[in-house]
Amino acid sequence: MAGNAYPPPLDAGVARIVGWLDANRREAFEERAAIMEYDAKLARLEAERLALIQTLSHYGFPVGGAMRVLRTEMDRRAIWVLASDPASACARLRASGYPEPIEEALDVVVRSRFGGLAFLAGAP
Repeated sequence: MAGNAYPPPLDAGVARIVGWLDANRREAFEERAAIMEYDAKLARLEAERLALIQTLSHYGFPVGGAMRVLRTEMDRRAIWVLASDPASACARLRASGYPEPIEEALDVVVRSRFGGLAFLAGAP
């Protein structure tokens, strides 16, 4: 998944959490930080801290940090895969004969596909 090359946030704690954000949430964070920096005339450090608070308030804390959910299928049934290393997981799935996996938003998948509660099982 290609993304924009944003500069790392100035605060190490903010940078760690921002690193867990998906592309859409990262864009929202960057937009909020820029607005506060330029329109509200805040220092970049303070703008990033406030932008992170606003982003987390709006979207929630990223579940599992760097965890990603991938969707593929087998016999016309959706297969959901939770992965800490999406690139490696995609390679393993392809090597096992699954179609190209698609990354989806973890919170959206758990809420919309599993009614807010998803059970994990070991790999086949």
